[in-house]
Amino acid sequence: MRKLLLLPVLVLGAAPAAAEDLAASAPEAAVIVLDASKSMNDKVGDKAKMDTVRRALAKTISADADARSLGLVAFGNGKSASCTDIEALAEPGTLKSATATALLDGIQPKGKAPVASAIGAAAMLGGSGTPLNIILIADGGDSCDADPCATAETLKHKHKDLRIHVVGLSNKPVDVQPLACLANTTGGKFVAATNGPGFEIALGAVFAAIDAPAAATTVTAPPAATTPRTSSAPAISRPSGPGESAVSKSGGSSSVNTAESIIAVLPPAPVPTPPAEPVPVSFHALVTEGGPRLRSGLIWRIYSAKTDAEGDGGFTLISTHREAAPATTLLPGEYLVNAAYGLSNLTKKIKVESGDTQDEAFILNTGGLTLKAILASGEECPESEVEFDIQSDEQDQFGKRDTILADAKPNGVVRLNAGAYHIKSLYGDANANVGVNVTVEPGRITQATIKHTGAKITFRLVQSRGGEALADTKWQVLTSAGDNVKSNVGALPTHILAAGSYAVVAEHGGLSYSRKFSIEPGSDKQIEVAIDDGPLSAEALQALLDPPEAPRPGTGGLAGEGPGGFDGFSKPADPNAPLLNPGALLRPAR
Repeated sequence: MRKLLLLPVLVLGAAPAAAEDLAASAPEAAVIVLDASKSMNDKVGDKAKMDTVRRALAKTISADADARSLGLVAFGNGKSASCTDIEALAEPGTLKSATATALLDGIQPKGKAPVASAIGAAAMLGGSGTPLNIILIADGGDSCDADPCATAETLKHKHKDLRIHVVGLSNKPVDVQPLACLANTTGGKFVAATNGPGFEIALGAVFAAIDAPAAATTVTAPPAATTPRTSSAPAISRPSGPGESAVSKSGGSSSVNTAESIIAVLPPAPVPTPPAEPVPVSFHALVTEGGPRLRSGLIWRIYSAKTDAEGDGGFTLISTHREAAPATTLLPGEYLVNAAYGLSNLTKKIKVESGDTQDEAFILNTGGLTLKAILASGEECPESEVEFDIQSDEQDQFGKRDTILADAKPNGVVRLNAGAYHIKSLYGDANANVGVNVTVEPGRITQATIKHTGAKITFRLVQSRGGEALADTKWQVLTSAGDNVKSNVGALPTHILAAGSYAVVAEHGGLSYSRKFSIEPGSDKQIEVAIDDGPLSAEALQALLDPPEAPRPGTGGLAGEGPGGFDGFSKPADPNAPLLNPGALLRPAR
C-alpha cells in the first residue's frame, strides 16, 4: 500500500517551482482523428464502440477543450465504400465543449478505414514549425491498402515537432497492434483498451503524455504533505465496474509511467488490469546451425498464436517484414513467426515476456537445388522445351505427390528446406518424362542433371512414298497398349516421344491410315504414312484404338498371337539391356 499512496504524489505533486513553470507553458495543439468505419458499430461489452468513444470524448473535451487547442478529423462517416472519405470537422482551437456533443453525435460509422490518409490530413491542420499532437482513435489498421507506418515516418521527417498517439478500442488488442508503429516512429504513446472504463483511462493517459515533455527527466517525489498541483490532463471519474485495459508506452514519452500512475490514484477497488508494455523483439536467420546469417531475400510474417474463433479459424496476421533482421515491438504473449527464404521456410512459436529486448534466431537448414536436362547425345535440352516439377518425396495411397514448385526453370538455384524430393522432368509436350529422387543438403547446392532419351518425331501423310505432306490431316499417336499419347491436326506435326513402340493413325478425307514404328533413345526421325498402302478397315482401327488385354501370367503368349508368338508391334523386353532412362546424376556442389 505504501507504493500505491506515493504514486499520486509522484505524478501530481511536483515541486512548487516546477508546477509554476509547467503552468506557464501553453498546452500543445492536438487533433483528434476518429475512426468512423463500419466496424465501429460493433460492440465492446454491451455498447457499440462508437457510443463508448463518444461518451469518453465528450467528457474529456468538456473538461479540457477550453484550455487546449483541439481539432477533429473523422474518416469513414460519409460514404460506405470510399478510401477518400476523410473530413476535417474542426480545426485546432475550434473544438469546444459547447459544440463537441452535437458534432460527435453527427458522426455515424459506415465506411472504410483510410488510416494513413487520415493522419496525413490531420498533420496538414497544424501550423508550420509549431508542435502538433495527433490522437488517433481506432479499432484496427488501414483497410485501404496503405501503409500507416510509412506515412508516419514521412510526416515525422517533415514535421520534427509532430507526435502521433494511438488509443485503440477492441475486444482483441491484437487488432490494433499494427498501429503501434505510429507512436514508436514519432515519439507518441500507444494505448489499447478492451472496454469502456479502460478506454477512459487510456484516453487520459494520452492527454497526460501530451502535456509531458518529449524527453523528460525523472521527478523526485516531494514530502507527502505537499499539496498536489492541478493536472492539465482530463479528469477521470471512477469506473462503474471492473475495467480491463491493455495500456502500453512507446519511446519518447516521460520516464514517469503516467498511465500506471493514473490507474493507481483510482480507488483500490475495482482496479483495472495493469498496463502491458510492448517489448522490442528482433529476428535473424541462419542458413545452418553455426552457419552464416542471411542478409537478404527473407520475408517474415508474425501471427497471433490464437486462432480466430469468429472468423475462418485461422491465425491472424499481425505484420509482415521484408528486412533480413527486422525489429518490432510486441505485447507480451505468444506468437507464431514464419521466416521464408525462397521455398525454404520455418515457423516457430515464440513467447514474448515483459522485460528486456528479445532476439529470436531461426535456423532454416536451407539448401539449394540446380536442375539441368541433357539429351542422349550429351547436349543440353533447349530451355524452352523442358519443364521441371519439384514434388514431395512422399506419395499418398494413390501414388500422387504434392507439387512444391511447378515449372521450375533450369540452371537456376531453388532454395529449399534440406531433405528428400522427387523431380519430374518433361521434355517436349508428349510423354518424354523422367522422374528421379534427389536429396538437398543444408548449406550446400545440389546439382541434378537429368538425362532424357526421348526423340523428336515428325509425322506426314503422303499420297505415295516420298510425296508432299497432305494438309487437313488429323493425327493420333498411340502406345502399344492403345493409350493415346498425343492428338494433333496439321500437315507436319512434331512431338518429342519417349523411346518405345507406337502406332500412329492419320485421318484424311474420312478414311484412316496407320503405321507402326519404334523409337530408339535420342534418335530423331520422320514417320511417313502413305495413302497408297491402303486405309484401315473398321475392325483394324478398333483393334488399334482398343487392343485386347494382355494374357494372364502362365499362358506363355503375347497379345495378338498364340503361345510364344509375337505380333510385330510389341517388342519383348531384353533382361540384359541397360535402362533407357538412367535418371539423374547427383553431384553436390562444394
